[in-house]
Amino acid sequence: MIPFVLVLVWFVILGIVVTVYIAYPLFKSMGSFADIDPAEARMQTLALEREQSYSALADLDEDYETGKLSEADYKELRTALLQETARIVSQLEAEAKTDVEAEIEKFKRQKDR
Repeated sequence: MIPFVLVLVWFVILGIVVTVYIAYPLFKSMGSFADIDPAEARMQTLALEREQSYSALADLDEDYETGKLSEADYKELRTALLQETARIVSQLEAEAKTDVEAEIEKFKRQKDR
C-alpha cells in the first residue's frame, strides 16, 4: 500500500507543474519593463492623445449643436483643440518617420553581419 504522504507529494508536484504550465504564457506575454521600446511607447502615447483629442472635438461639436455652448465659446475652444490636435498629429507623423528610418538602419546593420 502506498503511503498517504507519497500520494500527497505527487499531487503537490503535479499541481506545481500544472500551475507553471498554465501561468507561463501569461508571464511571458507580460514581459518586463526593460523590454519596452521607448519609441514604441511614445508612439502609443501620441496615438492615445490623438484619439482623446478627436473625442474632445466630437464632444465639443455635440455640445454646440445642442446649445450648451455659445458660438463665441465654441469657436475659441474649437480653435484651441484643433491646434492641439494638429500638434499631436504632426508629432505622431514625425515619430513615424523616425521609426521607419531607424528600422531601415537596423535592417542594414543586420544585413551587413
